[in-house]
Amino acid sequence: MISDPNDNPIILYACVAKGPTVLAEISSAAAGDLAAQCLAAAPRFHRLYSHTAGGRIYAFLMEDPLIFFAIAGESLGKPQVLLFLRRLRDAFFASSAIAIGGAHDRPSPLCLQRELLPELRRLVLPLSFQADKPPPPQPPPADPPPPAAGGSESEQETRKETRKKKKKSNATTEEDSISRIGSFDSEAESRIEISAADADPRTKTVQGFWGQHVRTVVLIDLALCSLLFGIWLSVCRGFHCIGS
Repeated sequence: MISDPNDNPIILYACVAKGPTVLAEISSAAAGDLAAQCLAAAPRFHRLYSHTAGGRIYAFLMEDPLIFFAIAGESLGKPQVLLFLRRLRDAFFASSAIAIGGAHDRPSPLCLQRELLPELRRLVLPLSFQADKPPPPQPPPADPPPPAAGGSESEQETRKETRKKKKKSNATTEEDSISRIGSFDSEAESRIEISAADADPRTKTVQGFWGQHVRTVVLIDLALCSLLFGIWLSVCRGFHCIGS
């Protein structure tokens, strides 16, 4: 096992294993025994698995029959640890080491250390820089907006009076509109009654009968007057009565 504590303060351990046998690894602490226990108890029927305990993240990525395993500081975060394991998997399958590892059903421990150790260091190095990089400064909190100027007491009284006048004018306008609506309704009702009376045939019959009756009375009166005038002319023999 190669120990390099100065190069990797955030990834404490990383390896490629086939079952419990470690094919290649990198360690920055005395994590060999702990890693062996973790690989022996690797969860079955999983593709991804992670567990956080004691300020450390234990993450597994399974590609049967291989296991990509890492122990990292909790400050790195699970997404970054799993991303590191995916990159390690891709680098392993893209290298010639896969042919060496696949040729042995029972490989010997650290049989791929020479081929994969440079790749492990290359993948770990960006994470080390990320851990040393200070977090970005937070922007200063924005100042609260200045309170609106309230104005002098006279201005406030003027505003209150203006609001009262607006309320009164609105109320007057509403009353006028209500009265106009009432007058329009009464006129509409009277027009409806007149039109209804005109449309009633019985009303027309009564009016025609009354007009005919008046004309009959007037004609009878004219006939009586003419008769009396004729009698008077015959008695007086013309207009002699007037002259005498």
